[in-house]
Amino acid sequence: MRYRVRMGTNRVRATLVGSLLSLAIAALLANPALAGSTALPAQVSALYRVSFGLLGEIGYFRFNSTVNGEAYALAAEAKIDTAVFDYFGAMTSMGSVLATVTKPGGYQFRYKQKAILGKKKRRSLDMAFDGSGVKDVTFVPPDPPSKKAIPVTKDQLKQVLDPLSGVMALSIGNIAEPCRQKLPIFDGKQRFDLVFSPTGRSDGADQVCHVRLVPISGHKEGEGAASVINGNIEVVMRPVPKANILIPYRVTVPTIIGAAVLASDKIEITMPDQKRIAFKR
Repeated sequence: MRYRVRMGTNRVRATLVGSLLSLAIAALLANPALAGSTALPAQVSALYRVSFGLLGEIGYFRFNSTVNGEAYALAAEAKIDTAVFDYFGAMTSMGSVLATVTKPGGYQFRYKQKAILGKKKRRSLDMAFDGSGVKDVTFVPPDPPSKKAIPVTKDQLKQVLDPLSGVMALSIGNIAEPCRQKLPIFDGKQRFDLVFSPTGRSDGADQVCHVRLVPISGHKEGEGAASVINGNIEVVMRPVPKANILIPYRVTVPTIIGAAVLASDKIEITMPDQKRIAFKR
């Protein structure tokens, strides 16, 4: 396996927003699949509004997926616009689904940000997979990893998922109990697990999951994505009886400077028989 890392200066701090969105992505579209079946929607299109503490609504998060036979293609974008900080990020992922196993093939992440007291920044990441796991990682602009970071080993990169492929793994995972799962994630720099656990129900039939980030490697002690999460991510899953599915209605990411909330605005699902289901706030 060939593993090459090129990363931009202070990438962890520079992509704080991207890290939080990556965590939310894996939680956002848990189980857009038929309950009690392995059938996957042919297409999913979802729009979420992003709010943050007293600032109110600050942006959006958009997700699209397409499944054709065993192949899947995923795309997501996020935009944050405030008086002191602007951010735009876009991610794509592709791979295959064999039985109940998700096999990522490639992942791309591009972002740009501008802060009122800082310089404009642009970063990109390309990650390739082979049959065993991560094959190659390239960051631009290049910069060697910090010597203080916990090293990522080759074994830790076997059978991992990129943040978007985590969506597909959840879709074909434990449908009966969506809040009892663990995902091995590698975002190009950090290796961590996302651990889902049930906390009960709210508003009648809604299921509530807590999502805990367990850092493994690639981060400095006391730094990285895990250090900005203040508690468990909460995901509220709402059933759509006509479609016999669960959709994520609300995601709350508690951080050290306030809670970020992603609330569903519109979700459209196209089933393999071309039946369409729409869910609006």
